[in-house]
Amino acid sequence: MDPHPALPPPLSAAPPAPTRPAALKGPALWLVYWPVWLCLLLSLALGLWLQDQEQISRTLDERRQVEQRLTALRDRLEATGQSTFAPTLSLSTMIQVDGGLNEQRFELMLQRTMPLLPHLRSVVAAPDDVARHIYPRSGNEAVLNLDYRSVPAQWAQVEEARRLRQPLLRAPVNLVQGGQGVIQRSPVFLRDERDEPRYWGVVSVVADLQRFIAAAGLPHEAGLEMALHASQGEGRPGALIWGSTELQRLPAAERVILTARLPGADWLLLARPQGGWGGDAGLSTSLLALWGGCALVTLLVGLLTRMWRAQCRDNEALSREIEQGRLMRAELEESQSRFRTLAALASDWVWEQDADLRFTYISRVAEEATNTSSDLVLGFKRWESPVLVPGTDWEAHKRSLERRETFKDFEYAQIAADGRKRYLSVSGAPFFDAEGNFRGYRGTGRDITVQRQADAELQAARDGLQAVLDAATEVAIIATDAQDRITVFNRGAERMLGYRSEEVMGRSPKAWHLPEEIEARAAALSRDLGRPIDKSDAFAARALLEGSDTQIWTMVRQDGSRLEVSLSVSVVYSRRGELIGFLGVARDISAQLQAERGLRALNAELESRVTARAAELAQTRDTLQHAQTELLRAERMAALGSLVAGVAHELNTPLGNCLTTASTLESRSREIAAQLAAGNMRRSTLEAYLNDTAVANGILLRGLNSACALVQHFKQLSVDQTSEQRRRFALHDVVGDVLGLAHARWKTTPYRIVTELRPLPQELDSYPGPLGQVLSNLLQNALVHAFEGRAEGQLRIAARPLDDQQLELLVEDNGLGMSEEVRRRAFDPFFTTKLGRGGTGLGLNIVYNIVNDVLGGRLELLERPGGGTRFVIILPYAAPVLQTPSGDTASARRPGAA
Repeated sequence: MDPHPALPPPLSAAPPAPTRPAALKGPALWLVYWPVWLCLLLSLALGLWLQDQEQISRTLDERRQVEQRLTALRDRLEATGQSTFAPTLSLSTMIQVDGGLNEQRFELMLQRTMPLLPHLRSVVAAPDDVARHIYPRSGNEAVLNLDYRSVPAQWAQVEEARRLRQPLLRAPVNLVQGGQGVIQRSPVFLRDERDEPRYWGVVSVVADLQRFIAAAGLPHEAGLEMALHASQGEGRPGALIWGSTELQRLPAAERVILTARLPGADWLLLARPQGGWGGDAGLSTSLLALWGGCALVTLLVGLLTRMWRAQCRDNEALSREIEQGRLMRAELEESQSRFRTLAALASDWVWEQDADLRFTYISRVAEEATNTSSDLVLGFKRWESPVLVPGTDWEAHKRSLERRETFKDFEYAQIAADGRKRYLSVSGAPFFDAEGNFRGYRGTGRDITVQRQADAELQAARDGLQAVLDAATEVAIIATDAQDRITVFNRGAERMLGYRSEEVMGRSPKAWHLPEEIEARAAALSRDLGRPIDKSDAFAARALLEGSDTQIWTMVRQDGSRLEVSLSVSVVYSRRGELIGFLGVARDISAQLQAERGLRALNAELESRVTARAAELAQTRDTLQHAQTELLRAERMAALGSLVAGVAHELNTPLGNCLTTASTLESRSREIAAQLAAGNMRRSTLEAYLNDTAVANGILLRGLNSACALVQHFKQLSVDQTSEQRRRFALHDVVGDVLGLAHARWKTTPYRIVTELRPLPQELDSYPGPLGQVLSNLLQNALVHAFEGRAEGQLRIAARPLDDQQLELLVEDNGLGMSEEVRRRAFDPFFTTKLGRGGTGLGLNIVYNIVNDVLGGRLELLERPGGGTRFVIILPYAAPVLQTPSGDTASARRPGAA
């Protein structure tokens, strides 16, 4: 068979007309087939246009993918920066609250933080810009005690952070301890008394640059060429931090730039695909089909038209997809912006729940902060977690969620993997889709266990303070706020005034004061201060000027009875110097004032009586008997105290002997007078009378000398202690006066006093009254405490010169001694081991104040070898000149007033 059959003959049987093929064939074919050439040209043009559109579409898709991947990397970089430099905020807050930095708390906090951040190299706290605290120290010894002023590059960063008063982030930085790192420097400012910021120093957090970048995941992102630059503002890249140096030189259209906002700096993240955009994708199948089927295009113009129309429709759909992608990208950026806002507000971590309120996402920080695996939380509702601690009001929380309300700082507790209880605080807000349908909740959370523990410790401290105040039952402690409303009313105040604490809270303490006393005090203050003082300011006016004010007031108890108290009012200020209230400490001194008034009256009366008796010893026995009766009556007066009782007892013996002798001498004189009148007096009788008279005179002189010496001791000691005048005196005279008056009480006990007073090179120019009071209080303290329940004991008083300026006075006993706790608190006011048994706790406190403030010496309490107590008093020969509160020179202050 012929493979090339002949064409069928034409329909017309007529022969064809003759033609000129050479002249007509070429142009005729061109003119006849111009639609074919036109379709071919159109096909070629359409193919080239389609190839260009596909290239544009691939480039847009590739850029969108790069932006999405770069956005995720930026979020990871910002999250890594927030977690890395979180210790700066924690340390700054701790320093501002405590007013400084404790090394132990510094290391404890960082011991918990550093293991969670392996890329963190060190944390440095530099008060006054000198690195005093560093963690960890191992490997960072070169930084310890580094003065930033000696390193110009770092000093410039510190100065800029202090000037801006905000954290400053710099990278890359050549570290003193070697290598390159990322350093955040955060200045710390404290508030002074005027609430003005005062620069404390700087806290620096140093992270290894390469490990920091690795933690953010930048080196692990395949298929991208990336670089990290510092920002120069307005999206312009600055110094290279990490990555390729080529991206900075590319035009803006050839790269993708995103800004990462880190604590203390803005960084720019630059990226493009490996090998550039688009690449060589080759000829598309559609174009090859168009170019390979040019002959078919000529025959199938209609089909090509339909294909062209279909291609137009596809292009329109593609354009719509591109626009929809642009809108979706805008929504994604808005969603990411909201996420970053929530992350910035969060203290530690972020979370998300679906429409059924089941956890779908919890950031990794939550696992690290709470030490709880996400497997125990994801898929559960918050109240269904198996690690929850009972006790939270979940029903109210559920009702709030059902109302789709935003909640803030909702607290609950759960058990961590280590078995310890962790307290959590969460905040959340609902989110909805484009149609307004509820999609779930997202929010933030923080671990508040440390805060809870701090609150518990603060409450314990408050309870301890209240217990201390209640333990001071011998004094009334009353505190008020700035509006004169009672806020503290201790047990001592309840016992003193008869009111219960809950009865007086919120009331004014003026309720138990006499109105006439308040008016008199206001008038006196008006005269002293030179300005009108209202009755409402009678208690606080002087305290506001001087810090405290002590006055004697009459208080009315709940049962109507009255008592006299010594009330000290002090002003209470906050740390910022604001007035927040007043503190009053009242001590019942009714018995003391009564005893003082009685003692003053007795001193005056006794002095006049002794003087009168000394001048009238020759009077009748009735006068002496009357004096004896008066002394015995004085002895029975309880308010005179043991001192006056001893004096009266000691006077009774010599005066009684004198009285008996005088009576006998008077009887003998009458007998001699009668014999002389009768004229039968004998020489022997006269000689016997003279002998008896001499003996009687000796007895009278010894008794009167003894009484005069005792009275002189008491008078001198009384004058010294009541007048407190400065004078020159010998130490052994004051000791003799005190021992002479103490003899009455000590001679009835099995205890004895031994004195060893070495000669001193000079007399004392000091205050004998306060010194005598010191010795009397120490003797009384030994008699009451040291020898209690003992069959025998000895107290030793010794003195020796130390140099030409000072002497040492020693008072020691071999009694029971003191424990270390008692010895440590012995000089505290109101501390006594006989609380409730007559002890006031002021004896040794008065001794301490007199020795240190009045006599200008120092007092030490030591344990005596072999048991007992030793008081060592170092005194100057010349006491300091005391100043009155107005600044004038005074001879002395009343002992115990300090």
